[in-house]
Amino acid sequence: MEPAWELPRLLYLAAVGVYGLFFLLFLRLLLYKRLADAWHWRRRPRLDLAELEARSRALGRELPFISLLIPARNEAPVIERTLEHLTRLEYPRDRLEVVVITDQRELDADARLRPRCVAAARRWLLDRLASPGTRARRPPEDTEEVVLGLLVRLAAAECGRLGRPSGPVIPAAWLREEPTAACAHRRRWLWRQLARALATGDPGWARRGPRLVGHVHPELEPQACSRVLSAYLALALTVAVAYLRLLGQPPLRLLGPALGPLARLRPGPGLPLAVALAETLADRLAARLDGLARARALDAQLHEAAREVFPTTQALVELARRSLCDQPGGFSLRHVVVPVDFDGRLVPGRPVTDGCRGQPVPSTKGRALNYGLHFVDPRTQLCGFYDAESRPDPRVLLHVAHRRLTDGERVRILQGPVFQVRNFYRMGPLCKIASLYQAVAHEWYLPGLFRRLPFVGGTNLFVDRRLLETLGGYDPASLTEDLELGARAWLEVGAWPEYLPWPSSEQTPPTVRSFFLQRLRWGAGHLQVMDKVRRAVGCPEARRRGLLRELFLKGQVEWLAYQAATLVPPLVLFGWALGWVDPSAVPPAGRLVLHAMTAVYFGFTLYAYARYRDYLDQVARPVGRLGEGWVLAQLLLLPLAAFLFPVPFTAALVLKALGRQPRRWIKTRRTAE
Repeated sequence: MEPAWELPRLLYLAAVGVYGLFFLLFLRLLLYKRLADAWHWRRRPRLDLAELEARSRALGRELPFISLLIPARNEAPVIERTLEHLTRLEYPRDRLEVVVITDQRELDADARLRPRCVAAARRWLLDRLASPGTRARRPPEDTEEVVLGLLVRLAAAECGRLGRPSGPVIPAAWLREEPTAACAHRRRWLWRQLARALATGDPGWARRGPRLVGHVHPELEPQACSRVLSAYLALALTVAVAYLRLLGQPPLRLLGPALGPLARLRPGPGLPLAVALAETLADRLAARLDGLARARALDAQLHEAAREVFPTTQALVELARRSLCDQPGGFSLRHVVVPVDFDGRLVPGRPVTDGCRGQPVPSTKGRALNYGLHFVDPRTQLCGFYDAESRPDPRVLLHVAHRRLTDGERVRILQGPVFQVRNFYRMGPLCKIASLYQAVAHEWYLPGLFRRLPFVGGTNLFVDRRLLETLGGYDPASLTEDLELGARAWLEVGAWPEYLPWPSSEQTPPTVRSFFLQRLRWGAGHLQVMDKVRRAVGCPEARRRGLLRELFLKGQVEWLAYQAATLVPPLVLFGWALGWVDPSAVPPAGRLVLHAMTAVYFGFTLYAYARYRDYLDQVARPVGRLGEGWVLAQLLLLPLAAFLFPVPFTAALVLKALGRQPRRWIKTRRTAE
């Protein structure tokens, strides 16, 4: 019998020891959950607005005036839904305002790019009108979007001229403009989606269609979505036929795969009538396009279509302002645009125009927020910060106001958890897993972290306005302006953040590349904050040293430890293949325990998926058991995802050691909602 201390066996035992140690560290999550529930989640007061107002009257104090600031550069895919959600916050409208901060650079880019897009669409349309019936390939995606957008606009106008049809194919209520332009442009977005699906013969629209209708019309009951979908399809079918004619392709043959679900959705004479009407309206659209080209009016129509298809954040904010604010007891929404030459600093008492240098300054989130802070209402006591895709709990302001009324100005910084899972069904597998574990960390681990580190996130955050002015706002040059603000608040004035047990749902970058770049910025920003703390002067030395110690432990130490742990399983497998490790050092019962430990990780991942399912955007959820099974199968990539999690942070350490750390603030891309 070979000695137990033989090197291959010892190596395997060492690997098992490391694996067991990190499994015990993983089990700490259960302790964190118990403590978080005891400290925060179970102690949340049950409040409603009437009780809060009664309490403020009893104390002889007004409810605090709260300003919510939302930086929104290139956020057209998400900003409109966010503003609608904020109108559902439970708080008096006369004690709340929302300040949306957009960037002049977005308008400048739109002014450069839109004419190019329109010119490409015009050239393609004129070419197709000059050679009708000849076959052509589909144009580039941007050009196709503009062409479909123009066809939808013209088709809606033609249907409006026809009046109410004699049959139920196109109810007039769905063809007329809604009271708000915001609703009109969403309806046209849905028409474009359906028209593209029909034109490409995609039968999957029948499964996705009701959800898309529910997305555009959230006021509808699920049972009504199919009925409304059939109304949308009448015009979408017209646009699809007209577009296929422009491509020189036989419409009815290519539409065949998509017409089967349409027949099931609208049985009887409805389908033949819809197809006949679509053919008739397509003839009218062709004549209308030809007339626009002859009258040299095509450019103007294409520009309108391009504005609708590719709206700027500023345009959507203004649409929301008209639809949400111009009502009795309406929503207070302020929109400010950061000039390209604003220096990014918040100096109390200095006119904001004095901060404009006359030359371009790089855009960062901290710079935008400092600009927005110049425009908050003079009555503001607390400033709340949310990202452009945030969906805070509607009751969060009740809790914030309650804390302010109860504890007064001692409440200076409140930070809530962020569940970055809402675009779960639009992410890649690795990002799916990362989003679930980050949500768990924010709900269970973050409350304990607050006892050791003045952690401040960039969203679901509330800060006393006077404190912000005392600190001079955010550091516009910081890669992690949120963490930097929390560190500076503690060092300079002794303000420590408190945990706010009301979550906000948000997005995780959907691709591995965007996920890596975001986390790399976080890691580089963490190291940047440490350098700034080392250089800090005029603050208590004990605070500075304690903060540096905690930043080091929660940064470099944890990053390297977890990265090393992820290397153990592949190294053991590699060593086993070469005969360098011997698994026989562990008896069969022990190996069975190791397999059970691995199953715990997978089981917990499925549990997290079920736990945060209410925060997921259901519009993109796969249909049927097969689709749901595919989502669950992706979660089995947990071992690979576990390796990925610390890689951006260790990469930040390596790049800093090489003197090549990121220095530019890179914005994270959003998933359209």
